[in-house]
Amino acid sequence: MLKGNFSATAIGSYPHDNVDDACNLILKTLPEIPCWPQLPERDMREEMLIQYTEGLPYLKIDPEKKSVYVEIPEDSTEELEEFYNKYMAEDANLFSISDSHALGFSNMIKLLKEKKPEGLRAIKGQIVGPITLAGSLKDPEQIAMLHNPVLFDVIVKLLAMKACWQLDQYSEFGLPRIIFLDEPYLSSYGSAFANLKKEQIVESLNEIFLAIHNRDSLSGIHCCGNTDWTMLMETGVDIINFDAFGYMDSMLMYRNEVRSFLERDGIIAWGIVPTTDSIKDVTIGDLMDKMTSAVDRLVDSGIDQKLIITNSLITPSCGTGTMPLEDAKKAMTLTHELTLKLKDKYNIT
Repeated sequence: MLKGNFSATAIGSYPHDNVDDACNLILKTLPEIPCWPQLPERDMREEMLIQYTEGLPYLKIDPEKKSVYVEIPEDSTEELEEFYNKYMAEDANLFSISDSHALGFSNMIKLLKEKKPEGLRAIKGQIVGPITLAGSLKDPEQIAMLHNPVLFDVIVKLLAMKACWQLDQYSEFGLPRIIFLDEPYLSSYGSAFANLKKEQIVESLNEIFLAIHNRDSLSGIHCCGNTDWTMLMETGVDIINFDAFGYMDSMLMYRNEVRSFLERDGIIAWGIVPTTDSIKDVTIGDLMDKMTSAVDRLVDSGIDQKLIITNSLITPSCGTGTMPLEDAKKAMTLTHELTLKLKDKYNIT
């Protein structure tokens, strides 16, 4: 079981248009748990909502509008049958992610083969979550695929295989492997999802988490806004990543649920380094005060400090893809500095 020990990782997106620059920044600032960079500035196919859609039936891409949509023909059985036949083959290579959609993935693997960072403990990948993708993909009548049971099932299974493909590529390193689901749409749970039941959300997430677990790997979920954290703790997820800079109190109010999550070896990934304009003024001292205060509050509520430390990671609050380049570099530098200071404060070797 991977111990968190305040090691650092990141969400995935970066503002670079040069893949080597992005990968080198990651290896410098995330030497223990690097991820591969998503580079939407390099190519629109690296946008989160497009990046994992290769192989999705009925997908249409509008390059001028930089958007995707689904157009289902009257006779829609052939593409569906082809998809499910591929899925039933249980061959993740049939769902690979090409360099046109994720150049950072193959580049990061190449760099890790050439020289592993000292202290490398695990490797992280990521996919868009099924709720976010199905909620964003619409047909020409603007009906989201969340409300199309057949296409929603296809999306869940497609993303599960995209996760498995990444994990298979990582297997040669012999290290713990992690896949995060990016689910910003869950911050609107209870309003935009009035027609989507909690049980449906949990079931779709668990299907992907199970696929990850079947590859002997760790599942994670990232939501950059506020959501029903107890709902996520009821899933089979191993790591919950939240915006601890902006929503610390909303997580800590569920202290009993947090305790239960940690006691089942769940890991909290504290997104404590801001990716908003706050990054311009925040200092390492500010972040240390905020993080140690959170630990103290959990300890005061009766949670063992060693359990908190063992089951904690550090991340930026969200992806850095929309940030100015210098702000993104600062966010990653602070993430690295913070993990070092926390390890020193709590005597983590």
